[in-house]
Amino acid sequence: MVTTQRMTFADLMAQPDDGYLHELVRGEIVRMPPPRTGHGYVEAALIEAIGRYLYDRALTLDWQEMQGRKARDKLVGRLMSGEAGVRFSLPDDPDQTRGLDVGYLSPEQVARLEDTPDDEYIREMPVLVAEVISSSETADYINEKVTDYLAAGARLVWLLYPRTRTAMVLRADGTGNTIPADGSLDGEDILPGFTEPLFNIFA
Repeated sequence: MVTTQRMTFADLMAQPDDGYLHELVRGEIVRMPPPRTGHGYVEAALIEAIGRYLYDRALTLDWQEMQGRKARDKLVGRLMSGEAGVRFSLPDDPDQTRGLDVGYLSPEQVARLEDTPDDEYIREMPVLVAEVISSSETADYINEKVTDYLAAGARLVWLLYPRTRTAMVLRADGTGNTIPADGSLDGEDILPGFTEPLFNIFA
C-alpha cells in the first residue's frame, strides 16, 4: 500500500525560488506559473478602481492625507493583491495557504491584523476576494477555491473572466449571479456605493 506524505506549511516555506507560485491545499503543494500579462492588467484595473473608491470614501469620513495611509486603512479598510498569501484553517484542511489576486480587508480586519509582520501571511480571509480566471483553470479547481474562500470567511467573491469579459459573483449566503459584459461590479454591503463597469476593468 502506497501512502502519500502530507505536506506542511514548513514544506511550503522550504520550496525553492523556481519562478513558480506555490500554494498549500489539503496537504499538497500546488505549483502554478506566474500570471500572464493580461491577468496583471485586469488585476491592476480592479485595484485602481477600488483604491479610488476607498480614497474618496475616506475623504467623506473627514480623513485628510496628512493623517497618513495607516489612519485611512483603519477608517475604510485596505487592499492586498499580487497573489498575496493568506493562511487559514478549514474543517477538512487545518493549514491551507492560498495566494489571492485581490483581497479587501474591512476596517475591523485591519484593526485585528495590524500586528501581522510584513514578512508573514495574514491568518484571516479578506471579506472580499477577487480572482482573475485564466483559460487553464478548470471548473472544479475554481469551485474548490471559491468554496474554500467562503468557508474561511469571505462574504463576497468576484470571478473575472477576461476571455468573455464577464464576471461571476458568489456570496456567503449561497447566492450568486453572472454579470454580463455590459454590466458593472457592485460592492454591495462590503463596499457600499462602489460600482465599476466591466468594460473599464477589461479595457
